[in-house]
Amino acid sequence: MNATRLSGVMQYAMDLEASKAWYADFLGVEPEDFQLPMFAWGDGAQLLIAPASPETGRGGTGVWFEVEDVQAAYEERKARGYTFNEEPMDIPPGKLVTINDPDGNIVGLIDNSKGPM
Repeated sequence: MNATRLSGVMQYAMDLEASKAWYADFLGVEPEDFQLPMFAWGDGAQLLIAPASPETGRGGTGVWFEVEDVQAAYEERKARGYTFNEEPMDIPPGKLVTINDPDGNIVGLIDNSKGPM
């Protein structure tokens, strides 16, 4: 049996409330009421924010969210004060840009304007 799609991602955070607020603002999605802060989409994909412990170090995971237009999403968030790791770049399926969340985890925005890889 082969995997058919990504179901969920867990990002680890030193401060759950700060990360929950950051993701809610950055993604424009409100978290659902669950044991941990959880962001969910209609296709079943989920992002959970879990407590980290200092001995694990900062960051270390990454997650990419699909948007319709990376350039527009980048411009809108940059105007709101977000600092990205790079300018939006062309990749085979479209465009990609990354940022780090409050715990150093990589968060990417990607569009598939040129179709799947």
